[in-house]
Amino acid sequence: MLSKRNYKLTPSGDMWKVEAWNDYGMKRTVYEDNVMSASEIIMDWWESSEKEFNKMNIQQKCINNLVKKDLK
Repeated sequence: MLSKRNYKLTPSGDMWKVEAWNDYGMKRTVYEDNVMSASEIIMDWWESSEKEFNKMNIQQKCINNLVKKDLK
C-alpha cells in the first residue's frame, strides 16, 4: 500500500492550524498553541491509522444497515 501520510502546518493568529492525513488518506484538522503540540498530534494520528480506519469501517457498516432497514 502506498502511504498517504502528509501534514500541513499553517500559522493562524496566535495558533497553528494542523492538517494531517494518515496512511488511508483520512484527514484530521485541529488547532494547537505551539509547534511541539502540533507535532504530537501528527504523530498520534499517524500511529492510530489502522485503528481509525477500522472504526470508520464499523461506523459505515452500521450506517449501511440502518439505511437498509429504513428502506424496507
